[in-house]
Amino acid sequence: MNWNTSTDCCNWDGVTCDHFTNDVIALDLSCGMLRGTIHPNSTLFNLHHLQTLNLAFNNLTNSQLPREIGRFSNSLTHINISHTGFIGQVPTDIIILRKLVSLDLSWNDLKLEPHVFYNLLCSSTSLEELSLDGVNISSILPTYVNLSSMKSLHLSDTGLQGKLPDNIFNLPYLEELDLSSNDDLTGRFPKIYTSTSNPLKLLDLSNINLSGVIPDIIGHLKSLTYLDLSNTNLLGQIPDSIGHLQSLTYLDLSSTNLSGEIPMSIGHLKYLKYLILSNTNLSGEIPDTIGHLKSLTYLSLSNTKLAGEIPDSIGDLKSLYYLDMHSNLIQGPFPPSICNISYLSYLDMSDNRFDGEIPQCLGNSSSNLLMVDLGNNNFHGIIPNTWDDCGVLLGLILNGNSLEGEVPSGLSKCESLRVLDLGNNHLNGTFPHWSANLQHLQVLVLKSNKLHGPIETSSIIKHPFASLEVLDLSQNKFVGHLPRKYFQNFDAMKNRVKNGTEMFSTQEYLTIGKFYSVTVAVKGSELSFQKISVDYNIVDLSSNIFEGEIPEVISSLNYLIVLNLSRNNLNGRIPYALGNLLKIESLDLSCNQLKGEIPQSLTHITSLEVLNVSRNHLVGPIPDGTQFKTFEATSFEGNPGLCGFPLPKCEHRSARQLEVDGEEESGFTWKVVMLGYGCGTLLGFGMGYMMLSTGRPKWFNLIADEIEYMILRRRKKRRHVYIGK
Repeated sequence: MNWNTSTDCCNWDGVTCDHFTNDVIALDLSCGMLRGTIHPNSTLFNLHHLQTLNLAFNNLTNSQLPREIGRFSNSLTHINISHTGFIGQVPTDIIILRKLVSLDLSWNDLKLEPHVFYNLLCSSTSLEELSLDGVNISSILPTYVNLSSMKSLHLSDTGLQGKLPDNIFNLPYLEELDLSSNDDLTGRFPKIYTSTSNPLKLLDLSNINLSGVIPDIIGHLKSLTYLDLSNTNLLGQIPDSIGHLQSLTYLDLSSTNLSGEIPMSIGHLKYLKYLILSNTNLSGEIPDTIGHLKSLTYLSLSNTKLAGEIPDSIGDLKSLYYLDMHSNLIQGPFPPSICNISYLSYLDMSDNRFDGEIPQCLGNSSSNLLMVDLGNNNFHGIIPNTWDDCGVLLGLILNGNSLEGEVPSGLSKCESLRVLDLGNNHLNGTFPHWSANLQHLQVLVLKSNKLHGPIETSSIIKHPFASLEVLDLSQNKFVGHLPRKYFQNFDAMKNRVKNGTEMFSTQEYLTIGKFYSVTVAVKGSELSFQKISVDYNIVDLSSNIFEGEIPEVISSLNYLIVLNLSRNNLNGRIPYALGNLLKIESLDLSCNQLKGEIPQSLTHITSLEVLNVSRNHLVGPIPDGTQFKTFEATSFEGNPGLCGFPLPKCEHRSARQLEVDGEEESGFTWKVVMLGYGCGTLLGFGMGYMMLSTGRPKWFNLIADEIEYMILRRRKKRRHVYIGK
């Protein structure tokens, strides 16, 4: 924007000229917010002395690299058009740029012909840097490469095939090698030559079909600062020589078949910042020397077979902000030394065998914590109520322990809280009404505790639970009516858009390294929703002592996916308006006192996969709809007055008769009334009493059926006479 044609172009931003000739020799317009396309007749190609062209990180979508690029064959040494939106075929003329030192075409929708690729790889004697990440090459990598001048080779996600060249580590000047994310690239770890020093600093062979073991001689690559061998088929142990890579700052061996113990020599890597060993078969204890990585900021040891206790030296990692050890066999008390890690933001110790109490210091050191997950352990005692400075905390997950006491009111200070999961514990007390004031809360799970009393709605809080997407209060002892006011304010379940912007999903807040999941009871079984997003709105209030009718306001929760109100004392009819829940996939109203017919409106819900209305007092024909034909008889059993597929066919009786039929178990049936009508009121009640006290013998039922038939026949005859008149 500040290019002024009235001034010398050599003074423009991004333009470099030769001091003697004033010829333009370099254009650096990276991140320049450029838009549009580059045409073959562009005056750009008239800059015959251009040596450097950098257009990276602009919006030149649908531009093609013109063959006119060949005009720079005698001058151009550096080209960078990465992340610009270029498409189509890379012109063959690229190979006549004989002076090229650096070529970066990465992360565009480009395709490179195999012969052009081979020429760049094997014939460009001056090329030092080649970055083709994301370019479609789909070619076999030469088994022998002769890149005498190559310093940096990036070929990630290019569709390369074949085997890794054995001599790839023998290139005298190679400092960076990235062959990652090429699924069809196979082979064992390339040969490492010890006869000469190796300048390799970056090695990324992740997400390829790499097999075999990590050779002990890897310690010879002493210049390595970045090593990523994740998502491969490597097996065996981590060699002790890994400790010789003392310049290493990044080490990722995750998602491999590596086994054995973590070598003690890992503590020699004093510059290491990232250590990722998750999803492996590593076992044994965590070495105490791990606390000797004073620069460590990211440590992931999750989903392995590590056991024993966490060494106290973990607290010496003062720079650590990410600590993930979930899904292991770690036991013992929670190490208080972790509270000393002042910059810790993400802590996941879930799915282990920790015991003892959660130390008070965890709440005291919460000023930087974004996520705390200690779920599925053996913690007992009370939840610390010291959450004085938790304003940035997004998630607190303590489910699946033996915690007691009340939900700590100190959590009301955690104003940024998105997820609070305290389910499957032994908590008591009443509903934490203060949680309704957490305006960002998206997931509240208090299931399977000993909470009791009514869910009272505070008149002080004007917009309770406006962001809530998941509410699970199941398997407690809550009483009273369903919280109608809360339902009215579940804005996140009504609209995707709030205040003019699309609402973020829960996973965006919480998946720093692991998706948050929730399990709800549907149709008597536990269903796990591994990724909670804005598309998964869940309300589960089952297995409590709620009473009264189902409030129609629930029908306004347009994006509700799961609704479970089963195993309560709810009565009245199923609201017809529930048919407005067009996105619902699971609806469970079983084991209540509901009566009346199943609303025909439910047949409009084509997304409904699970329906359970069993064990109620419902009557009448089951609605005939496409989706209803997929439900089994167990979805409707325990309702004597229901009929129609998948239950037996309906007889020709009115819905009112069927409804009364469904009330036979209450003790005072329609047959008693009919007896009173046909035999005299006093006699009828007397016979009714006898029938009830004797368990309704068969002979009495026959008499009652006969009287019913006579009365109905008499009414029908009178109706014909009246019509005739």
